[in-house]
Amino acid sequence: MKGLEAEKEGGARCERCFRLRLMEAARLAKDGGYDYFTTTLTVGPKKDARLLNQLGEEIGSMYGVAYLNSDFKKKNGHFRSLELSEQYGLYRQDYCGCVFSRRGGDAGAAASGRDAGDLSF
Repeated sequence: MKGLEAEKEGGARCERCFRLRLMEAARLAKDGGYDYFTTTLTVGPKKDARLLNQLGEEIGSMYGVAYLNSDFKKKNGHFRSLELSEQYGLYRQDYCGCVFSRRGGDAGAAASGRDAGDLSF
């Protein structure tokens, strides 16, 4: 992400990261003989499902694996995912996974009194 450190969430750094993640998912799907691949990133309220799906389609074509278009935040999907996570005691991190968004997550954790130090990335 050299040179994109100061980008805001949703900018060029995110697009590069999405591409990297989707390429790895497509490669694993291809190697594993799976029919489809997708991403859970579309459940995030700050994530651009249109961009993720566009990249997924493009990358799926490159790897010869179908991409499952999704927007998991539709129909209150984000809030439903929070409910299910609480109900089943699932771990949820408050950032997408990159060190840049983690810094934002740490700030939110500190403000809410949560311990963000145990979050892995």
